[in-house]
Amino acid sequence: MNDLTDLPNIGPKLAQALIEAGIDTPAKLAEVGSVEAWWRVHPRFTCQHSLLALEDAIQGVPKSLLNQEIRERLRQETLSD
Repeated sequence: MNDLTDLPNIGPKLAQALIEAGIDTPAKLAEVGSVEAWWRVHPRFTCQHSLLALEDAIQGVPKSLLNQEIRERLRQETLSD
């Protein structure tokens, strides 16, 4: 997989925002991490759904399979900043 849109939950708009933020490959997204990537695409994508979509993409799973512990950790990390 070389394109961001090859990842689950990454559509063309989110992929374009990531590219504009300097995250242009799935490997770079994994390196940066979901929280940092989410902050970089602010304010275009500010909802928690986009944060979860980024984490799901990194893990390669649909949103419905992301466990509650990870969801809560992500929420806490973004609330504290």
